[in-house]
Amino acid sequence: MAKLLIADDLVPIRQMVRITLSTQGWTIVEAKNGNEALELTRTEKPDLVLLDVDMGPGPNGFDVCRQIKADASTKDIPVVMLTAHESDSDRAIGFAAGATQYLTKPFGPLELIDTIRGILAHS
Repeated sequence: MAKLLIADDLVPIRQMVRITLSTQGWTIVEAKNGNEALELTRTEKPDLVLLDVDMGPGPNGFDVCRQIKADASTKDIPVVMLTAHESDSDRAIGFAAGATQYLTKPFGPLELIDTIRGILAHS
């Protein structure tokens, strides 16, 4: 089964995403900020990373995505931005940083599961 990393500074969001995704049998790893997300991406080698944009102190989700994509050992891991930043310019920044997909909050559980399934099927 796939291993997914959820990076969000808000515990309720991480819990909701974890509960939603664990119904699919996926292993879930959680990070509460950008630095932790980078560390866990390198050590855990998840099959996919879900990144919030605003994660408190440290690098934001766009910066984390850029660093994941710049590192030879993690560059092939798909990244899904999962954020309240819904403007076209934010989407453009996310995709320019290397995001595979960009979902805005609030999102539906089925939308999230279908997005991840689609990405994992092609990676």
